[in-house]
This record gives sequence, C-alpha cells and structure tokens, in this order.
Amino acid sequence: MNMQSSEMNIFHEIPENNGRFKNPVVTIGNFDGVHLGHSKIINTLLEKSESHSGEAFVLTFRNHPRTVIHPGAICRMITTVDEKQKALNGLGVHNIIMLEFTKEFSNLTADQFYNELLIGRLGVKEIVIGYDHAFGKNREGNINYLLKLSERTGVKITRVSEEAAGGEIISSTLLRDEIDRGNVVEVEKLLGRKYTLSGTVVTGEGRGKDLGFPTANIRPEMNDKIIPGHGVYAVTVSIGSRGTFSGMLNIGNNPTFGGQYRSIEINIFDFDDDIYGEFVTLEFYRKIRDEKKFNSPEDLVAQLRYDKDSVVKILNEKV
Repeated sequence: MNMQSSEMNIFHEIPENNGRFKNPVVTIGNFDGVHLGHSKIINTLLEKSESHSGEAFVLTFRNHPRTVIHPGAICRMITTVDEKQKALNGLGVHNIIMLEFTKEFSNLTADQFYNELLIGRLGVKEIVIGYDHAFGKNREGNINYLLKLSERTGVKITRVSEEAAGGEIISSTLLRDEIDRGNVVEVEKLLGRKYTLSGTVVTGEGRGKDLGFPTANIRPEMNDKIIPGHGVYAVTVSIGSRGTFSGMLNIGNNPTFGGQYRSIEINIFDFDDDIYGEFVTLEFYRKIRDEKKFNSPEDLVAQLRYDKDSVVKILNEKV
C-alpha cells in the first residue's frame, strides 16, 4: 500500500483523543531516512489502521534520542525534520506526532509511556513496531514487554520483520555508509527515492567564474545532515519558484587550488541569474568521479568540459 497524500497533520505532543480520532493505530521510531525498511513498517501501519477502520499515527522525533541519552554524541542525520515529514506523508501518513526528545522523556518508563500516553491520551487500538524497536527508560519496552501488556490491555501488537537488500538488512547505519562513499545510486535504491540536500546559496571564492564554470556555493540548512563523499555528481537543483535545473556538483576541498575547507558548489547549466541568499534543494543522480588535484587550471577546465558532457548524458537518460 503506497498511497499518496498532500494532507498532513503535525502534532508536537501526543494528542488527547476525547473522541477526535477513531481507532488510532500507532508506530513509534526515529525513522531517520524513511528508507525501505521503514516503508515496510509504514505500509503495515496503514493496512492495520484500515482493518480497524481507524487512523494511522507515526510517533517520531525532531532530534535524535542519542543526543540526549549520550550528551555530546555526534548524530549524522539522513533526513531533516522537513524531509522526514514529507517522506512519511508521501507514503500515505496523515498524522505525524513530532516530539522533541528530552531528558524527561527519556526517563519515562515503558509502563508510563504505554499506559499514560499511548492508551491514556491517544487511545491506541494497535501498535506496529519494527523488528528491533524498544521504547521507555533503558529500552525496557521491547516485544516481550509489549506482548505481556497486550494480554492485559487488549491492545494488539504487530511486529514487522526486517527488510533486506543484497543480503544486508536495510538500516540507517547502512545508508550512512553508502552516503559517505558517494554511492548515491545505491542510496536511491535503499531509500526508494533520491537523496536530497537543501541549503542557502552563499558567496564563494569566485574561482569557477574565472574558469568558465560559474558555481553557486551551498551552505546546508542543517549542520548534522550527512553530506555525500567528496567528488563530482550529476544533480538537479530546485530554486524556489524559478523551477528545477540540471547541473554538476562538486563536493570537496578544491585541491588544485590548495583548498583546505570543504565546499559544496554547483555549476547550473543554462542559468546565470543572481541567486545569492536563495534556498535551493539538490537531488543526487550519480557520482561521476572522485575529486582529484590537477596539474594546472587548464587541465581542470578540460576535465570539467568532459564532466559536463557526462552529466548531461546521465540526466537526459533520467528524463
């Protein structure tokens, strides 16, 4: 079941039912990436809510629980909050409970979370969980705990098995590894959609213009969002109301010019408008080569011309 819907209700706390919702069915998880393993859970959620003639809810978090449970932990996100909401909605989810994971929330026992919030407030009829999910303090709300509570309360529990690809279980960890490598074709297979990166156009060195390949420098909207590995990519870029354009993207340190800091620069084809300060979204199609140091600017320009031909061919195949 893969329904498309533009309707989306976002709740920032678990809502009081009070007759507002009919037979709620809920799934709980961080859902970073909203990958094919997550899609399997969501599809099961929608099927179960339909069998109850009820409403489906996804309970998830704005921030990664690990950053609260382990302060100082670096958390590299596959999806921003906005991307996560859009991906869930694209799978047919109408109701998203988007909580801020706090220290107080982490100290809730599984019993408190289950009885006071899921049953007491929302009035759930069924809970759908992933194969390795657990909730509550010390992750005590595992499948065995839930099944015991189910016997007492009558709330059904459905556990969804893992989803595999190429002999590996699809997970956020696997996705992060593939993004780091720049394997955006494989990432697309695991996500069921293209990887995206959004940000604001900022002033760069201006070197690209001198080479005949002017670039827009992108500052990502979220510091914790994973940036694909260094290299040159075939991408499209959506620029507000101006539309979507083809381009080639370089992620790296510009070693030919002794650069020390990572930049994200796109050469947008057949486009010369001033877009400084504008918000843009990149969609990754394919990595065409690693970043490398060239002996001269002339050698770099020759490579860029070749790269552009490669990117045009890739993007034309995708149309």
